[in-house]
Amino acid sequence: MSRTHLLVVLAVLVCVIAALQFTALTFHLYWTFWWYDIIVHFLGGTFSGLLILWLCFFSGYFGTPRIPSKVLVFWFIVLSALAVGIGWEVFERALVVTSSIEGYYLDTILDVIFDVIGGIVAFRFFISRSIIYEVNA
Repeated sequence: MSRTHLLVVLAVLVCVIAALQFTALTFHLYWTFWWYDIIVHFLGGTFSGLLILWLCFFSGYFGTPRIPSKVLVFWFIVLSALAVGIGWEVFERALVVTSSIEGYYLDTILDVIFDVIGGIVAFRFFISRSIIYEVNA
């Protein structure tokens, strides 16, 4: 997968997530459909994992762009999705987006799980379209 192709995928993902978020806030979809949040978290995990991957290995901002091993790609993507997901949940709680504590912990755990699942799908997507060399993996 080339740097440019990965950027196109990221641009499409961020547009889809923004459209879903705008639609959800306009029509109160987060409160109407319990599963809507899951879709957005899944896509957010996919986006955050691929974005961190691009920034660290393909952008050139952190050294010479290089092709990492599959193991390194997996952990970068999954841990990035996990970190961003947990950060988002802390952000939501700090803004008191969810004032009710009833079901909050289960919802938070489910959100973070789907962030990580999105990261795993991002890994599979990236690997299926890339030539990754096994470097000490």
